[in-house]
Amino acid sequence: MATNTFFACPNCGNVRKFKIFTSNFQIIEQSPETGLRIGESGILPSLRHNDTYVECQLCLKKSDYDMVVAVGKKYVEESQGVKKYN
Repeated sequence: MATNTFFACPNCGNVRKFKIFTSNFQIIEQSPETGLRIGESGILPSLRHNDTYVECQLCLKKSDYDMVVAVGKKYVEESQGVKKYN
């Protein structure tokens, strides 16, 4: 899990606080203004090693890790005016 990955909730649009479940468990806080993490908890072992998802701390919905990363990347690109055209 990269520490510079920015997350955005596809359900409610939250871009601030998330719980990340991979082979480890971590709580992160992000700044939508800078597009960077501003705080993160220590990494704890996850009891569910096969689960890979991100839980939004506002709506409490679980989303696929890759989907949350893709939405976060799009959010950062649009908020910084760096929209890529194919």
